[in-house]
Amino acid sequence: MKSLFIIFSISLIAALYIGFYEKMEDAYLEKVFFIKKSPTFQIKFENIFAYESDDKKLSELSDTERQQVIQYCKYRLGITTTLKSQDELEECKKK
Repeated sequence: MKSLFIIFSISLIAALYIGFYEKMEDAYLEKVFFIKKSPTFQIKFENIFAYESDDKKLSELSDTERQQVIQYCKYRLGITTTLKSQDELEECKKK
């Protein structure tokens, strides 16, 4: 019973503090794991800059993509942003 509690605790901490996103590397999807800057139950994140496509400007992002960038910046990079300017987007992109 005690070992079950320990396994559950470790699993909960891992779910709160470990996340991943997928990136394209030589035509293969690769998972990149990272330690979150703040706890959340979201495990899979979208990094729209991880693909070998052209970079998008802030005005080209849909509302869904903006939310994905905001969440990625907050939990992966520790940057709290509202994406009101191109500079904020560049800050998330360069790291």
